Amino acid sequence: MSSPDSSDPLIEWNRLNKENAEHGFVSAIFQSMAETSPLVDKFSMWLLAGTGATGALLITQIGSILPYLSQQGFKACLIILVGSAVVGFVAKYYSLRCEIQNKIQSKLTELIKPVLEKHESDEDTIQEYAEQRGIELQTEIDFSIIMTEFSKPFPFWVKWLIARKIQKISGDRQAGFHVAVKAYMSQVR
Repeated sequence: MSSPDSSDPLIEWNRLNKENAEHGFVSAIFQSMAETSPLVDKFSMWLLAGTGATGALLITQIGSILPYLSQQGFKACLIILVGSAVVGFVAKYYSLRCEIQNKIQSKLTELIKPVLEKHESDEDTIQEYAEQRGIELQTEIDFSIIMTEFSKPFPFWVKWLIARKIQKISGDRQAGFHVAVKAYMSQVR
């Protein structure tokens, strides 16, 4: 068997097919991991409720607790409870952020799928006609045009943030999942 020419379209197609499958697996792993965020959120909600109940009990029973704790001990208990509540609210924030990213990713995948299917079907037809006429066409979708159109209605500072984020994540096909996974990991910590 002869070694295939690297400029052969079949070799490129095979490489892209493998790369898409590998990225698909990574996306599935990220998404399945981030999907467990509601369970962690429930647990942190119970801890937050327990902290609130403990704080309320501590404050309402201050008269009977102070003989056993000094004033500094009581203040230390309150500081620990407030710290615990703050950490609970931070966990809630990250849970919300993770959930939002999961919903965006799911909805985006759902909405883009028919658009890409139509584009691919039309692209095949257009390429077929172009071949018959001897014309070489570039049919790849330009992501920069999509993001330029998307960012038009936003104020200048949001456009700047979008451009900055796009530049930062350029070429990273898993960037959407990274937001959810980072929020999930922050929530768990």
